[in-house]
Amino acid sequence: MKHTRGLMSVAQALRQTFVTPFKPSGVAFFPAPAVRHGIKLRLFHESRRLAGPTSRQPVQGPIKDEAIGAPYVQIVNEHGDLEMPVRLSDVLRSFDRSKFFLHQVSPGSPGRPPICKITDKLAYSQREKEKAKAAKATKSQNKQIELNWAIDAHDLEHRLKQLTTFLEKGRKVEVTLTRKRRKRAPTVDEIKHVIQSVLDTTKNAGATQVKAMEGEPGQQMKITVRK
Repeated sequence: MKHTRGLMSVAQALRQTFVTPFKPSGVAFFPAPAVRHGIKLRLFHESRRLAGPTSRQPVQGPIKDEAIGAPYVQIVNEHGDLEMPVRLSDVLRSFDRSKFFLHQVSPGSPGRPPICKITDKLAYSQREKEKAKAAKATKSQNKQIELNWAIDAHDLEHRLKQLTTFLEKGRKVEVTLTRKRRKRAPTVDEIKHVIQSVLDTTKNAGATQVKAMEGEPGQQMKITVRK
């Protein structure tokens, strides 16, 4: 009987060691997958909120007013000096928002708020129109002429007259010399003749190359000239 009781106690000890359910302690706690996912999702959204707009979210036009997204900003005053950091909400309440807006000049960085400027809406709109007009004028001033290496004499003469006209008007001209698809290959003499004709016409118009020739003779080249 004593021997039997001894075996029973060993069996009980084994059962207590291997069968007793695990009770998690406060030191090592592993949340369920669904809980871990929820925690990660909340952390992700919080980090995006603190970081503000990212490069993957392109902003059309200036970053302004509430879109600045920082609690504090530094204002560039009318003298070009930086003032002390102030709350964004206080700045937005300090001016007439029907006539002005807060424009972010420089983004913030760790330990430094964004640099902003109070901008007149009407003046800003006029400046943007002038910039667009100037860009359009610059684009229209640049002309392009395309020549085939194996171009016939009549067409070459016509294109060279166009080149002369553009140069005399002060336009910058990009002359592209290229080989047309499904057209015969140009001869060496034709290649030399076309290049020399463009250079002679440029010189006679009192113009010059604004940068070195680009490309390969007989394939595709670009000669940029201006008076």
